[in-house]
Parts: sequence; structure tokens; C-alpha cells
Amino acid sequence: MIVIADGGSTKCDWAVADDENGTIVERFRTEGINPYAVSVEHIREVLQTYFAPVAGKYDISAVWFYGSGCAFSAVDTMRSLLGEILPAAEIWVSSDLDGAVKACCPDGNGIVCILGTGSASAQHEGGVRTKQVPSLGYMLGDEGSGTVMGRLLLSDFLKGIMPAHLAELFAEEYGVTQADALERAYHQPAANRYFGSFAPFLSKHLQEPYIRAFVRENLRRFVVRNICQYRTDLYVAHFVGSIASTFEEILSEVLAEEGVRKGIVVASPMELLVKYHSK
Repeated sequence: MIVIADGGSTKCDWAVADDENGTIVERFRTEGINPYAVSVEHIREVLQTYFAPVAGKYDISAVWFYGSGCAFSAVDTMRSLLGEILPAAEIWVSSDLDGAVKACCPDGNGIVCILGTGSASAQHEGGVRTKQVPSLGYMLGDEGSGTVMGRLLLSDFLKGIMPAHLAELFAEEYGVTQADALERAYHQPAANRYFGSFAPFLSKHLQEPYIRAFVRENLRRFVVRNICQYRTDLYVAHFVGSIASTFEEILSEVLAEEGVRKGIVVASPMELLVKYHSK
């Protein structure tokens, strides 16, 4: 048996699969596991509480963990934490973007994008990453992500830019005040999750002209500032993530307007990753 994990900042999807026939025998979900957003102690607690009981039920030979924030020293940290639970298994840790590439471009060619709580993108040719516009996180980049859209939506609400009838609904649903927002944004951990928690408001009210224009503007910023720097004349752009899936209609319109061909769009790459690792 093998384990594959697709970890974002908000949630982490796990699958135990038979690598000989590609059958998923168990799936489950934990909170997001991002080494740059939460402490090592918290990650260990999540893994011991939710992953260890499942891992103990199967003879697992390998783990592939694709996660947001899994770069540089964080790779060794995650490998060590997973090894505490499965010391005899082979363990590979890589970024969620690497997982998206394997899921959407098994031949190693194409532009792959993540549009979920965070955002990322890269171009691959012949299995080699030939260009990557840095995502830079929600303070400097992450255009089009749930975190950035949630942050900007909250800002519009607090500044009185959001239409009054929507502001009333927003206040009723979230009960947010300026004092609360400033405390959560500047003095509490995991501000990215806090901002991202407002993103569902967009899909609930997508019929509203203000919301639709807001989503379109943010998706266009992602496309223009990231995808348009790649060889869109040669490659289609694939997308993984909840934002891409939820707003696929608007995303398709923006891509067409910017001359970018759309490829695969999936909320989760899990089935495609299981297929890839079951060859």
C-alpha cells in the first residue's frame, strides 16, 4: 500500500491506495499542514491524531506528501515527522505544485497552476521546470487565491466599499468588527486561514454584479501577473484547487480574453496522483 497526501494551507487530503491496481482503499481529510504557517509541534499533533491511526491499519511501503510550504528545510522537517509514524516506509516530500504537475502533466510538458487558499504556477518542458513566477505568499503575491480574495473582500467591507445590502449579509454571517479583524490579522497566528475563511461568501453571492466583477478582477491579476509570463503559445494551462474549480466559468472567460488555452481544471488532484503513482 502507498499513501498520497495533497496538503494545502486550509486542508490536507489523504489517500491510502493499492499501488498495483490504483484502487483507493481509504480517504480522509485533516486540517491544512503548511510548515511555514504552523509550528512543528502542531503538525506532529495533527499527524499523530489523524494520520497515525489510519497508517496503523495497513502495510504501507511508501508515502508521497505534496504540501504547501514544503520547500527548503521544511522538506526535511515533514519527512522526519512522517518518519516518526512510518519509520520503515520510503517517504518523499515535495511541494503541492510538484504534485499538481504530476497529476496534470504526466508527460512533463505544460503550465500548471494552483488556485486554492494560496496560488502558484510553473512551466515544465520535458519533465524539467523551465520557468516559475514566484508566488510570494499572500502579502506580496498569491493573486487569485482564496486568502488574497478573502483579505481584499474583508478590506472592502471594513472600508465601506462593499454594497450596503451585501455588507449587511457579510456582517450577519461573520460578525466581524474592525477590532476583531485587526487582532486576527496582526496579532494572531495563521492569518492566511482567517482571510481565506471569507472566500466562500463569494461563491454564495456570485450572481451579484459586485461579487462577479471582484472575482473576475482577481482571477485576471493571477493570469496576467503569472501565466502570461509563460509560453502560452506552446502550452495549455492546467489548474488545481478549490478557487479554480468553483469559479471555472469566470476563469475560462478571463483565460480566453488573455489568449490562454485552458487544460484540466480539478478541485483536487488526488485521483490523478494515485493513477500516476500506480504505474
